[in-house]
Amino acid sequence: MKKILFFAAILTFSAMFTACEKKAMISEAQLPPSSKIFIQTHFPEVAVTSIVKETDGFEKDYTIYLANGFDVEFDRKGNWDNVDGHISAVPQSILDLLPAGIISYVTTNFSQYQIVEINKERYGYEIGLNGEIDLNFNTDGSFRGYDD
Repeated sequence: MKKILFFAAILTFSAMFTACEKKAMISEAQLPPSSKIFIQTHFPEVAVTSIVKETDGFEKDYTIYLANGFDVEFDRKGNWDNVDGHISAVPQSILDLLPAGIISYVTTNFSQYQIVEINKERYGYEIGLNGEIDLNFNTDGSFRGYDD
């Protein structure tokens, strides 16, 4: 009997962990208000092609795919944490949100490149340039090094 209960418990926990990560297509109406405002502000003339809500346990995040090829990721509260233009330059209005040190460093040292991706991390920012160069900065905008 103990073996049966043990295996039943294992199956239950396995099912719970397997079901924890879910992806679902949602509408713009289901987004947190701050993420809607971000898209309207920085991509005013660009259509949203799809939105994916990913739930992993108690964490949620949203990825918005735009018609111009950009992907923008938001945390559960609707705060942006990644803007990826792939090969297109990130809009100036988003670059204006970064610490001045980041823009200064990129302008001085990589003037021939454009910022095509910004990833906000706990420690600061990861900046992707169109030459497949990734730079790391701390939260105040000081250069930390290159990303491998």
